[in-house]
Amino acid sequence: MVGAVRQLNARSSGREARLRSHPTPVLRVRDLMVPIAHGAGASRKATQARSQEKMDRVLAATSDLLVTAGSSAVTTTSVAAHAGVSVGWLYNFFDDRDALLEEVLIQGLVDLDQRFDEAGFSLAGPHWRTTATAGIDALIDFVLNGTGIAGFRVLWFSTEFSGRMTQVNRAHDDALAAYLCEGITTLRPDAPDIPVYLMTQTFIGVLDKGFDIAFRTDPNGDKTALGELRRAALAYLETFLE
Repeated sequence: MVGAVRQLNARSSGREARLRSHPTPVLRVRDLMVPIAHGAGASRKATQARSQEKMDRVLAATSDLLVTAGSSAVTTTSVAAHAGVSVGWLYNFFDDRDALLEEVLIQGLVDLDQRFDEAGFSLAGPHWRTTATAGIDALIDFVLNGTGIAGFRVLWFSTEFSGRMTQVNRAHDDALAAYLCEGITTLRPDAPDIPVYLMTQTFIGVLDKGFDIAFRTDPNGDKTALGELRRAALAYLETFLE
């Protein structure tokens, strides 16, 4: 890559001025789900140790049923029985079975975001290739080898992944795009003239579609397809970042 690198600042015009035209990001990736979780999943959080222990059992039971019997086996009655709690207690925290599935999704995304933080996922500065690759690899490792996410994995690739769960996932993707966008300080002089937030959204879209392709026919993830996911995502970023 050749050419000078443009600096982005609040007084720039054109594309640079639109850098801030996105949702207000958080300081850490692991905080992305905090506002999103308010409108999905559990209707309230467990505040006592005993309630939290029951909540953990409920989520474990939901995950177990997803893995052993599929999403159709997840009902409020079956989960309560599997977790050893009353249906009445369960309804204190979950409005319906969809809320149970949403909470499995939310907890999985929280786990993923913590891994992004640990990997230093970022598009900032001259070493963006290293930190972007670290984030992509953290995502791949999470899906392939993450412990305690078996139910999340089943749900992610099931036909149940729709409705409110799709909305939660889209909100997470948009928040992650905003987080990555906020870190960018320089662009290539010949970068396409589009909003930078759209660029980070598209980057995440490439990752999402890449996983769809990799797991469409191989439940363990086609390694060649995952390699192409990484290559395509980084090649797209090369168009914008020096």
